[in-house]
Amino acid sequence: MKVLTAKHLCFGYSQKELFNDVSIHVTQGSITGLLGPNGSGKTTFFDILCGLKNVDKGALHNNFSSQLYLSQTVMTPPVLRMFDIFRMTTLLCSPTHISQEQALKKLSTWSPEIVARYKEIWGKKSSVCSYGEKRWFFTLSLLAVEAELVILDEPTAGVDPEFRHYIWQCLRGAASEGTAVLVSSHNIEEISNNCDSFYMISQQQFKPFSSGKEFMERYGANTLDEAFIRAAAEPVFTLSSHST
Repeated sequence: MKVLTAKHLCFGYSQKELFNDVSIHVTQGSITGLLGPNGSGKTTFFDILCGLKNVDKGALHNNFSSQLYLSQTVMTPPVLRMFDIFRMTTLLCSPTHISQEQALKKLSTWSPEIVARYKEIWGKKSSVCSYGEKRWFFTLSLLAVEAELVILDEPTAGVDPEFRHYIWQCLRGAASEGTAVLVSSHNIEEISNNCDSFYMISQQQFKPFSSGKEFMERYGANTLDEAFIRAAAEPVFTLSSHST
């Protein structure tokens, strides 16, 4: 089985340590979530996985032969139509040509309700598309490329509830066909409802959970949001903390 494994990673900047002994395990055919408050290091961790930043200590093992990363910020040239952006994206990301027909075939299998809207966005200029439309169009287009590992940094940010639903439908469909999905979000409910497992960034580490129930029980909370707040507020213990 193909896996992505990070073990005992440490990373920080001159004025701030982000990760101390971080570990994570992602397998093919699964959706793995990553939760954390702003500034906790979700995007930084994805940059590390993609080789954009180097860790201070620890080991990374990744035997997926192809991976794609959709960053948190999506910017598109306003004069181009979305089908131009699709072609540019697939040209850069796929070793083989991907047509609209191939993309629609995938989407119709995963989420038939989204096909008509995808076709509608296909012909629109980027300048008249909302940020949410561009975000879900990018996300679904990348899934159609069929990379073995897809890393998505808050793919549902700025997307309305209807299309968040369709994005998760497609993510589950891709995972059922063997794609490994690693996804970050601030929304604990959508992570707990859709991911096979997830990690919470707390105390500069990744705390693993298999369900929302386990997450709430771990922090003695009655709601997922309350558990998130308590996890994010856990103090970071340093050597000086132990010595005082």
